[in-house]
Amino acid sequence: MPTTADALTPGARAALLRAHQMPLSYAVRLLAGPGPEARLVVALGEAHVKLAPAAALGREVVEEVALRGVETFQAKQILAGGVLRWLIYLPRLALRALTLGAVKGSTIVEAKQASHGHTEELERTARAPLSLHVASLYMSVMFATFFAHLAVAALRLVVPGGALDGLDAALLQVTVAMQWHMVLLLPPALLLRRYPWSWLLHPMAAILTARDTLMADGTVRMLADHPDAGPALAVMGRAHLPGFERELCERHGFRRVEFP
Repeated sequence: MPTTADALTPGARAALLRAHQMPLSYAVRLLAGPGPEARLVVALGEAHVKLAPAAALGREVVEEVALRGVETFQAKQILAGGVLRWLIYLPRLALRALTLGAVKGSTIVEAKQASHGHTEELERTARAPLSLHVASLYMSVMFATFFAHLAVAALRLVVPGGALDGLDAALLQVTVAMQWHMVLLLPPALLLRRYPWSWLLHPMAAILTARDTLMADGTVRMLADHPDAGPALAVMGRAHLPGFERELCERHGFRRVEFP
């Protein structure tokens, strides 16, 4: 008897099965929409940096599915979003440079650059939620302080006379305070992520929870805008996968399809 998963082409099924067998780089979820003619959504959670074989496989998955939605942080809409974007991307770029290109980039980029089918950013919204603005500002301050402390600690090795000791001590205190805040309150915030107030415990939780909601809503919107496009692929960081699945199932009536 045909199943919802049979909507995938043989090539797509084979590529997704291989992705399922690369747990360090990918996680795969198949989700069927509500109604008698359930649309299939393939949620591909990825590590944003990966080695060449995994990167090539991600490109193959993209080539096998014509309708694609991707995680994309809407930096221009969010307070301090541009700063946070570069504070996160620069270490990735540095890692790729240090490995002389052995470490590859994101499947999200491959999907955006695909020459066939249609790809859209799932997080587009008329108005970003307050929690995301707060999370972006908090994380920008946290990463900037951490990197500044590393830079000052390195400069102390070459600047004589203890001229940077006071600045180094101040940055260290702020860094340690933020680390303790994260250790003590981020885990409970993530455990309570079902509740809309969970980000008040720790703003970083909203980087997952608010964006999970935006991506689920964007996926439903994409399916409605392309009713005859067949299965859809949603590519996101692997940390978003559980929340994205929960949002689709609990708020939009999807159900999980066993795979493989």
